[in-house]
Formats: sequence, C-alpha cells, structure tokens
Amino acid sequence: MRNADDRRFRSLIWMARWMILILMLSVAIAVDRVSTERFRTEARQEWQAKIDDLALGLQGRILQNITTVWGLAANVSVEPELGEARFQELTAVIFRLATELRNIGLAPDFVINNIYPLEGNEAAIGLDLRAQSLPPEQVRMLMETERAVFSGPINLVQGGQGLAARIPIFSSDSGEFWGVVSVILDLQRLYEAVNLGIIMQEAQLVLSTSSDPTNLESVFFGTQEASWKWPVYNALDMHGTSWHLFAQPKTGWPDQPPQPWLLRGMLALLVLLVTAITFWLTRLLLKDRQMQQWFPGLFELAPVGIALFDASSNQLLRANPTLKSILGEHPRSLAFFNKTFDEYGNLSADCEDLTETLARSERLSGRQSFVKDNTGTLTPIMLHGLNLITTDGKPVVWLIVEDISEQKEAERLKNQFISTVSHELRTPLTSISGALGLLANQAAGPLPGGALRLTRIAHRNSEQLTYLVNDLLDIEKLIAGKMTFEMEAVRVSDLVRECVENIGNYASEHQVTVTIRQLADVEVTTDKRRLMQALNNLLSNAIKFSPGDSEVHVYTERHDHKVLIVVQDFGDGIPPEFEHRVFEKFAQAETEGRRSKAGTGLGLAITRELMLKMHGDVGFRSRPGQGATFWLELTEGERPPGRIN
Repeated sequence: MRNADDRRFRSLIWMARWMILILMLSVAIAVDRVSTERFRTEARQEWQAKIDDLALGLQGRILQNITTVWGLAANVSVEPELGEARFQELTAVIFRLATELRNIGLAPDFVINNIYPLEGNEAAIGLDLRAQSLPPEQVRMLMETERAVFSGPINLVQGGQGLAARIPIFSSDSGEFWGVVSVILDLQRLYEAVNLGIIMQEAQLVLSTSSDPTNLESVFFGTQEASWKWPVYNALDMHGTSWHLFAQPKTGWPDQPPQPWLLRGMLALLVLLVTAITFWLTRLLLKDRQMQQWFPGLFELAPVGIALFDASSNQLLRANPTLKSILGEHPRSLAFFNKTFDEYGNLSADCEDLTETLARSERLSGRQSFVKDNTGTLTPIMLHGLNLITTDGKPVVWLIVEDISEQKEAERLKNQFISTVSHELRTPLTSISGALGLLANQAAGPLPGGALRLTRIAHRNSEQLTYLVNDLLDIEKLIAGKMTFEMEAVRVSDLVRECVENIGNYASEHQVTVTIRQLADVEVTTDKRRLMQALNNLLSNAIKFSPGDSEVHVYTERHDHKVLIVVQDFGDGIPPEFEHRVFEKFAQAETEGRRSKAGTGLGLAITRELMLKMHGDVGFRSRPGQGATFWLELTEGERPPGRIN
C-alpha cells in the first residue's frame, strides 16, 4: 500500500513539473508574440504619424497659397472693372508671397480676361473654363457654396502637373455672381515644399485619386509598381476633389524587433530558472515525504526521550517510548521540567523557566538538572529544546530528554577517586617536599654540585605536584559544595596591592613587571582569601604567558554597581578555537608556546567556581597576537558579611 502511495505521489510530482514547464513555455511564447505584435503596431503607428504629417503639410501649403489669392478676389468684388495694370500689380505681390503658384487668371462669367504671368500663357486669354476643366457639377458647387472648388491633378500645357482652384467672386454692391479667380498650383513645387522626395527614399508612396492603391490609372505620383501589403493611409479631402496617400516601408513591414533574441534569451532563462526552482522545490517535497516516512521509526526507536508540546498551552502532543522509560509516565506539560532539584533532592530556585528560555532564544541545549519521576526517584537529565512554527502556523516545542545517570555516576566515581588519591598523596608529598627543601638549602650539610642540582630539581617537581594535589582538592570541594566561604567587607584596592606584592618574586623569575594602574576605592563583600586565590590565578597565568621584559597591567573598572578587577597581558593571546574551553578542567591550549608552560590546567576552572560561589563572575577577551584580558566581577556591598557553605 505504501509503495502504491509513493508511486502516485511521484507521478503527481512529475505531472506538476511538466505542467509548470508547459505553462512557462506557453507564457514565454505568448510574451514573445505580444512583444513582436507590439513592435509591429508601433512601427505602423510611426509610419502613420509620418503620413499624417505629410498630408497635413500638403493641405497646409495648398490652403496657404489659396488664402493668399483670396485677397485678389476681395479686390475684384469691390472693384469689378479692375484694369490690367492693377491686376498685374496685385498678382505680382501674390506670387511673391505664394511660391507654389503657377498662374492666376481672372475670369468674369468663367471667361479668362486677365492672366499672370502673361508670358507663356497668352493662349489662355478668352478661354471659357466651363468648356475646358470646370464641369457643370463644380460650377453648381461654386454658386451654391461660395467656396473655392478644387480639381486635379491636371496636366499643364507648359509641362508638369498642377492643381486647379476656382475662387468665386460676387459683387459687393449687388451680390450678383461676377466670375472666378482661376488658380493653378505647381504640384512639383508642392512636393518639394513638404520634402516628399526625402520620404520617397525610405518608403513606397503614392498619391492617387482613388482609394484603391492598386488602381494605377488613378495614381499621379509615386511608385507605380509597388507591391502593397497593409499600407498606411490618409485622405486629403478638398472641396471638389479628394487625394489618397498610401505608404509603406521600402523593405516591408518588420516581422520582429531588431534584437529579438535578447528578449527570447531572457524568456528562456526565466523558463529555465522557474523550471529549476520547481524541480528543486518538488525534490524537497520528495525528501520531506521520505523524511516523514523515516521519522516515525526514528522517533519510536530513538535512544533518547523525545516529546512534542503545544507552545501555546504547554500540553504534551506526542512522546516516544524512551521518554516513558526515563521518567515513568509521560510528563503532560512543559511545566514538569520547570520543577527541578539538586542532587540532594532540594528544590532548585535559580533555574529559569523553560518556556521563558525558549521564548527568548528559541532553543536551548545541554541544560542539566534533576527531576522526580512518578515514583519520586531523582533522575539526572540533560534537556535540548527547539521552538518551531508548523506549516499551519501553530507554535510547537520539540524537547529531547537524555538520561545522564551513568554519566553522573562516572563523574562521581572519578571525583571520589581523585579526592581519595589526593588526600592519600598530600601527607607524604608534604614530607617529601619538606625534606627535599632542607637538602636543597643544605640544612643537612653541604652536597656535591651534581647532587645539589638534582636535589633542587626534585624539590621543584615535588612542589609542582603539591600544587596539583591542592588544586584537585580545591576543585573537588567546590564541585561537591564542601568549601566554606567567610564573607566580609574587603577594600578592593588593598587586596589588589597585596596580591601584586605577593607575586612579585614569581614575576621577577619570568622577567615580567606587574604594573598597578587606576584602582577604585570601593568595598565588596567576599571571602578575601578565596578572592586573592582567584586573582593570583589570573596574575600567574598572565605572567606565565607574557614574553620576557614585558608588563602585566592590573586595574579596576566600575559599571553601575559592578566592580571589575582586570588583569591584562601582552602575550600571544588565546587561540579562537580554544576560547570555549578556557574554563574547563585540565584545559590547556594546544599551541607550541603554551605547551612549554608548566601548569595543572585547573587554575581558571577553580577561579570560575570560586567566583560563582561568591556570587561573582569571571570573563575574558582576547585577540591572537595582542594578548588577553581577564577580569573578576563583583557587586559593590551586595551581601552582608557571614559564612557561606
């Protein structure tokens, strides 16, 4: 059944992958098509704008010329018997203003009597326009609308083509029709005025009297044999006639943008990216499903207790059998782990609430405590916790519970063994060290040179062994809670000076100068002897790891109600990889320079335990090659004097 479900799930995953791929390909193709069509539309719009501007320019030039001639019509309306000299004078002025005019004729009752320029146009005198180029329907339009009527293009006798405009004249006195002003515009000049030739260099363009560009008989300007494919179009509507303007690029309409592969490459990259992300996400889904299939077995068979709690109500949701074997019945709430005890069964008061810890840092690791199972038996455990949000937004807490009974028993046996050995060694060591000291000082008589040297070496080694035994006994007492502290008011400055004075010989042996800098005149409540022991440990370490002819600085700092006794050396510093082990028992940095330094590796561990028992703290900062700075932290006058067990 599970295999069938797996196959169906994998089939759905592959179906989703292919659907996403097909969808992205479809979108990419659609975007490419829309982009191409948009480019084509923009190209047509650009050409349409050019043709519209061209048509507007042609109409503007035509109307500008005709408007200029209207002044002559107004003069004739007021002065019907206009003489030839006056006519020539007026038209000369008009020709200077309207540069596209070919000729102007004055035709009372449609018969031309006057024409300018006369040279070359003599044959037009006496010509009846109604019999030539002015059909009856245009005559009727003139009479009814009293507007200029256009016709053409017309082929001119002098060569070329022209556009004819007839402007009606009515007598200003009687209002009766008098005749017309006949105007011929030179089309070639019009084309040049609107730069039609420049446009022809990049376009197939025609002017036609027909709305069909393939009607070659109606084309009077442009490419005669053009192959038209969706040309842009504009109509020049003039009173009496219409011209139609068609155009398209000489190279044809573009099929695609100038750099189509740029967009297509980006689309292809997007398709690949989305497809890759889809495959990655679905692969995660497959892995997640696989993990979900593996998890129940791991959960049930795990050698440590595992429990899942609701972070809102703190109630148990699920637990594995190992948790029951450790704690008896499953704890029903996270609050169970807030009630912790010490190894003697006394209720712990300084343990932070588990839910508060997880709310602040989202995880905890390595918290050791004693809890009581349902039979009342003390069980040492180590807790690891993680605050998570499920996929449906529900906050949960995963808790891992390790039974460390065997570890605690091993530690107890080890400490008991060390304590027994240390006590058994202390008395004979004291006697041996004392005897060797007497021999080294030649109290029993002079010794030969070689024997004296060996005796002094033996004395130094016996003293080192005595220090080790004393340190072992101290750390054992601290861990077991058997050391008594006599708390009293101590002036910090006096204590620091006394410690520096006591360690002066040791500093001189190592050619190091201990310098006292600023000291705060403040009192703290502490065990003077134990605080001096802690400070001596820091000073001896600083001296031991300082180069010859260097200094160790001792000073105090105050922060709020805290006093820091600071010891600063200028040696090689502490390697970063060793910093987390500085206060561990028997810990010594694995560097060549530090291996050569004698020591038990217990000094800083003892210092930390002493400071914690005296309600203080110890810390450090270091940079490789720039020395190390250690400090002891105490609170000013925090507690009344007395004895602490």
